[in-house]
Amino acid sequence: MKKWVLTAAILGVAASGAAYADGMDNAVGNTVRILLNDAGEGFDVYFDANGTYSDSLGRTGATWAYDEQLCITPPADAGAETNCGPWNEDLAVGGSWQTDAWSDDAQMITITILEGRGHEAPTPPTPPAE
Repeated sequence: MKKWVLTAAILGVAASGAAYADGMDNAVGNTVRILLNDAGEGFDVYFDANGTYSDSLGRTGATWAYDEQLCITPPADAGAETNCGPWNEDLAVGGSWQTDAWSDDAQMITITILEGRGHEAPTPPTPPAE
């Protein structure tokens, strides 16, 4: 009985990982580079098949889900809300696309998928003046 329960748990985790990655196959396991401006400021994002998200700015503990839109949910203690926007399922590794749908002020960003991980991250964005 214990073997069956363990096997079912493992299969459940494997199946849920596949469901998370559906539509995000191009991003999972690779580096998604977000460039915010022409100066090259931005950050790298890492999506794992188990639904976890981290980035080169040091944010960890977030989760992601994809169902027609990509939604990033910060950890509960972050005090931020889930943010959703478009994802290009057809973007090939090495490819880029631009969108303004992730920003309230319609700021255009460039999203590029780099193969694998371990790339030197771009210059972090300059915090806005207070």
